[in-house]
Amino acid sequence: MVVKTRSERHIKNIDPRKSPLKNMVPLVGIAMVGAPTVISLAPSTVYANEDGVANAQSLINQIGTAASEIANQNDLYASVMIAQALLESGNGSSVLSSAPYYNLFGVKAYNGGATVWLPTQEYLNGQWVTMTEPFRQYNSYYESLVDHANVLLASSSVTGQARYAGAWKSQTTSYYDATAYLTGRYATDPNYNQKLNSLIQRYNLTQYDTPSYYTQTTTTTTTTTTTTTTTYQATATYTVAQGDTLWGIAQKFGVSVDQLVAQNNISGELIVVGQQLSI
Repeated sequence: MVVKTRSERHIKNIDPRKSPLKNMVPLVGIAMVGAPTVISLAPSTVYANEDGVANAQSLINQIGTAASEIANQNDLYASVMIAQALLESGNGSSVLSSAPYYNLFGVKAYNGGATVWLPTQEYLNGQWVTMTEPFRQYNSYYESLVDHANVLLASSSVTGQARYAGAWKSQTTSYYDATAYLTGRYATDPNYNQKLNSLIQRYNLTQYDTPSYYTQTTTTTTTTTTTTTTTYQATATYTVAQGDTLWGIAQKFGVSVDQLVAQNNISGELIVVGQQLSI
């Protein structure tokens, strides 16, 4: 019987100080037979140098509001989601997490859709083997975050039970419970929760766990309810061209994808050629 690590489903994060697609960082742990195809495993190395901190903060700035929106709509901790993205992608420096792939969690492509083939290492028959495998390709970090939320909400095709319900907000008292539950289930690394907790504390990621962090705040007293909604004022207009993506347009104008979506009432990140967008 062939026993594979959970890393078989994911490309290894690459040290940005070394050549791309070389010197892969090995992952730790052995997968359970029959484990779902989108389970992730954190790399065994977390960079703590100045460049790593800068990269981490840059990624947080890019995905923080989107993660807050997605997590709070799906009974999840945004802090845990962001920490997982940092850990799985090497602070956003891995090839797979970068443009044009935007795969923050190393999810493999077994069910169709946009795919990129990249080298990864598999633990087969007691040894590491380099193979080329298919990975999901997204149009933006937003899509990667949505897909990750779907993974955490999905039910097992065998038991019909939610695999990661113990990591949901409604089933826990704090993110500590969520990261503890993911350890040994989402990832076989016995220190997975410690690594996530360290990232959450270091970058104050709990600020993104506040409901409606990025668009709306609600204050309620015994007599009145006050609702304040954030709006974005358009300063320019852009016409969508062939090959454009929301991510690319956002980068061009120095705004976030969330701002574009909110400003233009875009549903599902769908844009068409010739569409006028308010920036």
